[in-house]
Amino acid sequence: MAEHELDVESGPADPGPVAPARPRSPLPGLVACLLVVGLLVGGAWALLGTQNDRSPRGTQIARRLGTAVVDGRVVPHVAISFSTYPFASGTSGGVAVHPGGNRTWPTVGPTSDFQVPAHAVVTVTVRQYDGGAALDDPWFATVRGTVGDVATVDGRVVRSVDPNQVAHTFLLQSLPGVSSAFLVNVPLPDVPGNAYADDGRYRTIVFSFVSGPKGTYVWNCEFPCGQMVARFGSAMSTLGYMSGYVHVV
Repeated sequence: MAEHELDVESGPADPGPVAPARPRSPLPGLVACLLVVGLLVGGAWALLGTQNDRSPRGTQIARRLGTAVVDGRVVPHVAISFSTYPFASGTSGGVAVHPGGNRTWPTVGPTSDFQVPAHAVVTVTVRQYDGGAALDDPWFATVRGTVGDVATVDGRVVRSVDPNQVAHTFLLQSLPGVSSAFLVNVPLPDVPGNAYADDGRYRTIVFSFVSGPKGTYVWNCEFPCGQMVARFGSAMSTLGYMSGYVHVV
């Protein structure tokens, strides 16, 4: 994403003569292939059908802050916020962040689903309560696609963080056909010494990006904080925990 000017108010022996082979019908092989494809597609749909593609707490509508000037144009300036928790049993305002969900999985709260206006400056505030470790790919430790390609961590401006001390990441992209060049990546540093236990301490990460055209965008975490499948299963592969949507309207 291009950087914006902003003012705010990835060999056997010869067997001898052989009788000519009778031509085989391709039908049995074709039928077997279709059966395998059908089973795979059916299994995929069954898996997707078990996932909740919306947060149990609904969609957070961005809060209007005023206006900003981007590349000489006056655009809306809005804000969204969320927290990252080591366990879905955490609370937000006295309410479980993921009611009815798997209480042992890490999650965001109070929702993973957001709505923002198109072509607006979106300021995101994250309270990060979780411990962490090393990213599989240090690429995700660099801030990308935000205004100025920077974020603040506990009030300090950063362009990247230590890839060995990351708890989660926020990677936002559009679905196919919406805005192919759109990408925002922000690493969320860990709480030192937290050891995956919610002890009340947190890091505050703030960043802004310019939203794209209308459409559905998806975000996900790129830190391996799940189970199975190289720790990219469970909470990592189930919408509403460490992934969600941003609806641009």
